[in-house]
Amino acid sequence: MKLVPRHPGLRAVATAWLLAGVVMLAFTLLRPEMQADDRAALSSLVPLYFLSFPLGHVAVAALSVLKVELYAGSGYVLGLPAETVILWAALTALGWLQWFVLLPWLARLLRQLGNFLSRRVFPR
Repeated sequence: MKLVPRHPGLRAVATAWLLAGVVMLAFTLLRPEMQADDRAALSSLVPLYFLSFPLGHVAVAALSVLKVELYAGSGYVLGLPAETVILWAALTALGWLQWFVLLPWLARLLRQLGNFLSRRVFPR
């Protein structure tokens, strides 16, 4: 498995996907709600959530558990900028893993399985 796609077309899609993620992070960090410490600033990461769904949902759930553990264990509350960067990094990493590593690997595996089965069913 490779972390960067080999096919030029898929590499262009991956670059556009990563650029969209960086733009969403910048847009989120520059929103006026961020300076006002308003949680509405996180709403600009919703498109990234959908771009990385279903593994992106794991990131949201993991961040929720992390926040509860930090608060229950030490009384520490994550600040909004830290929470934004952690959520963005998790959504971006899991989305990349899902679409550009696991899905191509699974497609290759299924193609190889199909070739193997077709050789067994229809021998030459």
